[in-house]
Amino acid sequence: MIHRAETFEDTMYIPLVNKILTSGEHKQSRAGNTKSLFAQTFTIDMQNSFPILSYRKMYLKPVLGELAALLRGPQNIKDFKVMGCNYWDKWAKENGDIKLDYGNAWINFNGVNQLQEVVNSLINNRNDRRMLVTGWRPDRLAELSLPCCHLLYQWYVSQNKYLDMIWYQRSADVMVGLPSDIMFASAVNILLANQCGLVPRNITFVLGDTHIYENHFEPTKEYLDKARKNYKVRPLELCRKHWSINTEANINTFMPDMLEIYNYNPLEQIKFELNV
Repeated sequence: MIHRAETFEDTMYIPLVNKILTSGEHKQSRAGNTKSLFAQTFTIDMQNSFPILSYRKMYLKPVLGELAALLRGPQNIKDFKVMGCNYWDKWAKENGDIKLDYGNAWINFNGVNQLQEVVNSLINNRNDRRMLVTGWRPDRLAELSLPCCHLLYQWYVSQNKYLDMIWYQRSADVMVGLPSDIMFASAVNILLANQCGLVPRNITFVLGDTHIYENHFEPTKEYLDKARKNYKVRPLELCRKHWSINTEANINTFMPDMLEIYNYNPLEQIKFELNV
């Protein structure tokens, strides 16, 4: 008998995709025409499974490489590539230089290391209501290679044990960017919890312009069709993706191989074009 457990993909991600396709407003944007909704939210409980899509193959290591690069304040595309992340090329200059507030503003916002301040509070003052990091700097938008899409993060400690997080994103490319953003946010929460002696739990995503690009409609339908066909035949052990992190990992030492997931047995990859 198949013992089936629903995952975030079944209960949150796929309903969001269907909602945009059926109720989204047609919008023209810088990177292409979309169907779009505003102010979408969902909460992921990380205690039982790592949130990675199964009805299409996803790649975690480049996302972890991106995180490792951002934690070190990237200045050149080489900073990403050395970590195994190869999807920032389109925003770099010919000489490889790239100017981002992702990461850089986290560790140096006019001399303030916001991320270290959060770590200090998580260790010494867990009821602090100022455990926030922002990457949004209006005075720098014109000079950036790409302004931050996810730009504000806040943490909350419950029962002196669980680490919860709010993730605010002004713009969410639901079929290409968002699945990676969900993995990225989960890795951040796992990393901070690991460093501060806490258990990573809920992440609430708050999304501004939440959209699917027109050129993604057909592969999106393919994805939904595969999900419908495979939902009832994927047993529990294929639904739960467990994770582990190196006990020495922290915001200064993190490397992509320090976080592992297990029992990940996805369907084949579906190709989505990157809109820039």
